[in-house]
Amino acid sequence: MRSLKLALLATAATAAFSSAAFAADLMVEAPTTSAPIIDNSFTWDGAYGGIFLQGQTGPNAFAIGGDLGVQTTMSGILLGGEIEGTVGIPMTASAQITGRVGGVISDSAILYAFSGLGTKSASSFYVPLGAGVEFAVAQNVGLKIEGQYNFDLTSSAENSAAVKVGVNWHF
Repeated sequence: MRSLKLALLATAATAAFSSAAFAADLMVEAPTTSAPIIDNSFTWDGAYGGIFLQGQTGPNAFAIGGDLGVQTTMSGILLGGEIEGTVGIPMTASAQITGRVGGVISDSAILYAFSGLGTKSASSFYVPLGAGVEFAVAQNVGLKIEGQYNFDLTSSAENSAAVKVGVNWHF
């Protein structure tokens, strides 16, 4: 009988001390995993290249062109520069380099003004003055619309206006 009492006492002591040991192990739920955050906002910072169609008064009615540029945004202000060239019908060519300043309207649109220096031949230079808007239509792709007036530096009779519609790829 004495051994039965000792066995019950040992069992009770073991149960009492083991519950204290179990109390030290906290039950923690496994962390839930959430979907990764993907930033799909369009960025206007960096280099870009594009193609455009141009309608112009003056020596050539229609032209196709290409542009290369770089721009940055600082607190909603857009600053940049661009080099472009066109080949027109009838067979003419022009090139211009411009600086641009503007603003970010939203994550998917910018509005800007530009000016610089252009040439239609080795002896005919002009100053383009214009404005444009560009809309993000897909990841790294923007659709632009520009209007410009070209002040010819050799003869005011050669002044012209142009409208451009094009696509830019931002990288």
